[in-house]
Amino acid sequence: MWYNKEMVTPQSGFLGNIDREFEEREIEKQAQAQKLGYVDFSKFSANPDILKLVSLEDAKNANAFPLSKNGKKLSIAVVHPEDGKTKSFLESLTKQDLIPDVFLCSASGFAEALKSYDSEFLKKKEVERTTGFEEHSGANLKEKIKDLSDLEKKLDSLHAETALSEIEVAAINTDASDIHFQPTENGAALRFRIDGVLHNVLEVSAETTKKLVTRIKYEAGMKSNISNIPQDGHRSFEVNERSIDLRISTLPTPFGESVVMRILDASRGLKSFTELGFSETAREKIENALEQKTGLILVTGPTGSGKTTTLYSMLSQLNLPERKIVTLEDPIEYHLEGISQSQVDEEQEYDFENGFSALLRHDPDVILVGEIRSKDTAHLASEAALTGHIVLSSLHTNSAVGSLSRLRNLGMENFNIAPTISAVFAQRLVRKVCPHCQTKVPLPHSKKIEAALEQIQKISSKIEIPDEIAKAVGCEKCSGTGYKDRLAICEAFVMTDEIRKMVLKEQSEIEVLKVLRKNDKFLSLFEDGLIKVFSGETTLEELYRVTS
Repeated sequence: MWYNKEMVTPQSGFLGNIDREFEEREIEKQAQAQKLGYVDFSKFSANPDILKLVSLEDAKNANAFPLSKNGKKLSIAVVHPEDGKTKSFLESLTKQDLIPDVFLCSASGFAEALKSYDSEFLKKKEVERTTGFEEHSGANLKEKIKDLSDLEKKLDSLHAETALSEIEVAAINTDASDIHFQPTENGAALRFRIDGVLHNVLEVSAETTKKLVTRIKYEAGMKSNISNIPQDGHRSFEVNERSIDLRISTLPTPFGESVVMRILDASRGLKSFTELGFSETAREKIENALEQKTGLILVTGPTGSGKTTTLYSMLSQLNLPERKIVTLEDPIEYHLEGISQSQVDEEQEYDFENGFSALLRHDPDVILVGEIRSKDTAHLASEAALTGHIVLSSLHTNSAVGSLSRLRNLGMENFNIAPTISAVFAQRLVRKVCPHCQTKVPLPHSKKIEAALEQIQKISSKIEIPDEIAKAVGCEKCSGTGYKDRLAICEAFVMTDEIRKMVLKEQSEIEVLKVLRKNDKFLSLFEDGLIKVFSGETTLEELYRVTS
């Protein structure tokens, strides 16, 4: 093959990229061999608040970089875990009542990460949408409501665009996932959904509600003069160099239009399976499924259960230079380097069905389809999985085993389901209990808990059953809720030959579940969540709320 030598020179960066990829692959193998986490800093976004926990001097001296913090657990990336200075640094963390969670990183990656300590990166930035507003990410909800209460008094005199900007930035500051304008007889209630729970923020007068809804519809490309039918729209804007996408939906009600604005931050950093909350058993099943060369991997659960985040974390792990990855999404919630991402547009007759047919012509190794909604999409995903592709997708079911019936209801035959499915992961999100104000209460006794304990102890005798568990209280740091952030609880199964035979015979979900609980280290959502209650990550009340 002819080539120009000048095209392949260190100055061009081509060889440098190859060396870096080789270095990262070698470090990843070492991490697996040592049973440690691994981080590739070319795909990692540093958090300024976490950087403040370790000084630049200490980071350089110990070759250690702080990644994230969960309660007392501090995730730390190190270059050489056996180095004396690194060991001393990790020991110093334990004296500060912190638990170091060690990840391996490459020397090149570590050098790149140190640039994050640059003063320009660490200092607070100002937010701009259309007018200027200051952002304090994760701000106390009560303080923000107080600010908005002051805004409530002057809403009627503000331009609709200005008022809407303040509301949107306030939602971003408090890490809200959705903004709700819920019509009332006298106007609308403004509500934010934070950590999966709706919070009342303020009341908006009827006249101002009409102005705001008209402005929302105008900016989202909807028809402002139509209010008697549902409409969908979207728009984007920049906040602190982050691209924010709003997916907006209206619904007519007797008191006016209900509006929901879903906030999507396309620049958010991806989390590892451990950071998402998956147990060691679940992580092993995910790893085994991703190591397969073909097959359909499903993540199931209701809306807002974190399915898309889990699918992107899987994609990130599969994203290697030798693989072609193509996605079909609605909408694109994260932007990933090295992956061809496409967004469906049903107004242009570009839906999951014809989009799937098109992406197969792009010679992919891995395919992500945002959701299996129809018979046609289910069959296309099945055919792709049977013809040498890894296919990732989501499905709306209440349990992992329930995916089998759901696929049948979509029109798939048992002889297609059995060889196609590689693994199914059902998940929910539970709120983490606030570490600053929680209290302890005795572990209650009930038949449900005793039955769960019996199954948990079959899986692992190492799990300690505490006498006391956490209970939420509420303080200023958690906005009085008793909780901050969320983590996943999961039930999962990997398809085995025995389960495939049962699917072909169309045996009931109950029979399949019996076999899984006997042979597959299978824990239900409640049982997996109970382990997290025992470890102090969440509360029993929160677990019952989510799994009831």
